[in-house]
Amino acid sequence: MGLFDRFKEKAPNAAPQNSEAKPPEAGLPQWPQPPQADTMCLLLMDRVLEDIEPAVACVRAAFGEGAVSHIDRSHPRVPAFTATVEGLEFWVSYLPMPVPPSTADIPTAAKYSFLLTEEEKAAFSSHKSFWMLAQKGAGTTLPEKRRACWALSLLCAALLDQEGAVGVDPVNRGGLLVSKRHYLQQRELMESKTWDNPDHFFPVPLWVWVYVTTTDEGRPTIQTHGLDDFGLPELGFFDSKREVGELLDLLYSMSCLQITGRQLYRNMALIPLDEKTEVVCKQEGGTLFFIGA
Repeated sequence: MGLFDRFKEKAPNAAPQNSEAKPPEAGLPQWPQPPQADTMCLLLMDRVLEDIEPAVACVRAAFGEGAVSHIDRSHPRVPAFTATVEGLEFWVSYLPMPVPPSTADIPTAAKYSFLLTEEEKAAFSSHKSFWMLAQKGAGTTLPEKRRACWALSLLCAALLDQEGAVGVDPVNRGGLLVSKRHYLQQRELMESKTWDNPDHFFPVPLWVWVYVTTTDEGRPTIQTHGLDDFGLPELGFFDSKREVGELLDLLYSMSCLQITGRQLYRNMALIPLDEKTEVVCKQEGGTLFFIGA
């Protein structure tokens, strides 16, 4: 049983839009689906904290004196408090130990996180303690899931102001680790925006992992993990000849279009990437691969 069983930078503004889609194939998953209602993450520290008061102070400094309530010190080793951000309540608890392997394999995730520097990978792998943040039940629709993730991103950014903060692991089926450096860069892009902002911006890199792998035949793919939590299809490029950095930007941007409700890609749809290239969506289980790039 896992611990939670108890209850690249700015993406481009424009992304490929869907063209005429053929009817969906029978028997394949269809979207949108209900999102994962609970929203959770881990915030890792490079030390064991003597007290949670500095963290409480960070939250109050960011959101006001009344943002923290129900400080619970009844457990001698696991203090906790409730934080209210953007009208949503989050349960925040501190555990003075490394993340259990049954919850997340942090060293392996760090090894394959190509957006981390070597120093950041080492810091994640050698972390000494962590915070567990959870919002229960608010993400029942795509807009509400977006709101919950937005608010939790703001809360994580506030807690990253603590001395010794390493970065964040959103709890989903991917292996995403976001360094403090990258997290705060994305937080700057959220400044003066709301979760339903008219620019249709969402901090995708904080919630969606993009990774590179190969098929059994040795052909490269680059694909997402994390969109499934929003009730959306994962996206990927199959055997593309484009540079990884370009594909990374495309996947972040296309994921943002899905999360903000502007676009939903479908099986057998034709997608123009630019003036010269059009790709076709091919569904494999819960993933839509773009073929022809």
